[in-house]
Amino acid sequence: MFRKISFWHYLLLLLPITVVANCYHFPTVTIFILSAVVLVPLAYFLSKATEAISEKTNEHFSGIINVTFGNTAELVIAIFAIKSGLVDIVKYALIGAIIGKILFVLGLSILVGGIKHGELELNADITSHTIIYLAMAAMCFAIPTVFAREGTIPIIDKYSFSLAIVLLVVYFLGIFYTFMNLKSKESSLVLHNAIEATAPKWGLILSLAALILSTGGIVYISAILVNQIEPFIASTHIPRDFVGLIILPLIGNVAEHAVATISAIKNKINLSLSIANESSTQIALFVSPICVLVAGLFGQNFNLIFNKIELITLGMSIGGTWLVVHDNKSNWWEGILLMSFYIIIAITAYFL
Repeated sequence: MFRKISFWHYLLLLLPITVVANCYHFPTVTIFILSAVVLVPLAYFLSKATEAISEKTNEHFSGIINVTFGNTAELVIAIFAIKSGLVDIVKYALIGAIIGKILFVLGLSILVGGIKHGELELNADITSHTIIYLAMAAMCFAIPTVFAREGTIPIIDKYSFSLAIVLLVVYFLGIFYTFMNLKSKESSLVLHNAIEATAPKWGLILSLAALILSTGGIVYISAILVNQIEPFIASTHIPRDFVGLIILPLIGNVAEHAVATISAIKNKINLSLSIANESSTQIALFVSPICVLVAGLFGQNFNLIFNKIELITLGMSIGGTWLVVHDNKSNWWEGILLMSFYIIIAITAYFL
């Protein structure tokens, strides 16, 4: 893990500084920024550890392992935020994580890949099911929001719990489907080969050690970060919507941005596509329902009622992504369009 010192290793030096800053009650903005930056290398080494472990498995498990641990930072931050009563911010963060992956991560990958390699060939099997899953999740978010009234909130809460179970069942049946379907096996093989080409050559013990240590670090630093969210908003006067929709998802996605972008530069655009699509699907079908179920353990009310801006943003993001990938090819200009859409959403969240 430390045989070759890189930029990510230097960022890890901020870990003890963050711990000291938190213990000695440094200014809120300082602690928030330090903890946010430290989460980046921790998430990166977690992704490298999962790649190293995935590379040692068959093509089916490699994709599942890689995507599952890729969303660890978002899930841990969401759980701590729910425990602290920041349910509204978590809802924004879930939507922000999805649109960040399918607009910014994918857009940046297509941009750099298109500049270096020209027109990019996309694997249709990777995109087709993802769009269906995301559309279904968007529908599940929209229905309770549209029909919610003041007197129906208790019913919506029960509805959200039931819906969370359905989404989890769909998620796990989707994993089973990849084992049984021939085309899914082919796309899984494409992903496995791409992971095999980019994974670090770590032994199993080193990979597991890196996995455990980075996960533990993410849990510890996430607790510090979440405790600073409310004071950070009060100190900087940054809108809550912007913090939830843009800042928190970006913190959890920086490592994925790096891996997807580097893969695109190496002409592994289908790995970038898979990271963006599979990870966003897991946020919608796994992380979101887990948040609903976990909230009950903390005595918090987490239903699937979102505001109209969140739903419109999600729906248009899914539609825009489909327009880019539906013909199974792309170029740098389409990458710019996806990123521009994301920037427009960020500006809207900040000012409106």
